[in-house]
Amino acid sequence: MNILVVNDDGIESVGIKILATHLKKYGNVYVVAPNKVRSGSSHSIVLRESISFAKRFMFEGIQSYEISGMPADCFRLAYSLLNIDFDIVFSGVNDGLNMGTDIFYSGTVAAAREASLYGIPSVAISTDFGCFKIVEDEIDMLLDYIFKNKMYSKDYVLNVNFPKKGYDKSLGYRATKQGIKLYHTVFIEEKDKEYRESHSLLELDQDLDTDVNLAKEGFITFVPLGLNETNVSKIKDLKKYEK
Repeated sequence: MNILVVNDDGIESVGIKILATHLKKYGNVYVVAPNKVRSGSSHSIVLRESISFAKRFMFEGIQSYEISGMPADCFRLAYSLLNIDFDIVFSGVNDGLNMGTDIFYSGTVAAAREASLYGIPSVAISTDFGCFKIVEDEIDMLLDYIFKNKMYSKDYVLNVNFPKKGYDKSLGYRATKQGIKLYHTVFIEEKDKEYRESHSLLELDQDLDTDVNLAKEGFITFVPLGLNETNVSKIKDLKKYEK
């Protein structure tokens, strides 16, 4: 099995080292990651500039490359330049949860989604900020569970999140749906006409069966994210305006 590992935190991040190293027992692992942190870049790609693609000797027994592009570009360049038929793509482990509305901003999820656009199964994995101890302790068990049960598919991105900060051990696995986690960001002026994000007030949904709430309860969550964002239930409503 040929396994590609990508991320948005950069090739020197803690999470990608953990993930790539622990995937070695499942096949041939290749790493392609940004040369710097690209968090919050969503599904942006580089179109009108050149992108560097350089080999790095980062992980024993793993071919690794750094690029100057975006997370989604990691898969694009790997697919084009490495001449390898990848069987599955893993993205992460991201430093910061990617659930609820975070998914729309996430470069981690986008890097996995790009592989799915090419018909290759993909998995995005994230943990709460700085919570890599639980990842180290449970990543083998998690990966075994994913591979044993063949939870990956060409039909969706499997978005996986570890529990919210405060848990030394997860309470189990839960398949669920994307919740609501809306940010109402506040900006403060640093100097004339320049502003920096100060803090974000959160609006959370009350549905208990979502990734957002189950993470607060201590569970590792699995959400299958589709590639088609059409709200099918509303097509009929819009058809009345057709000419």
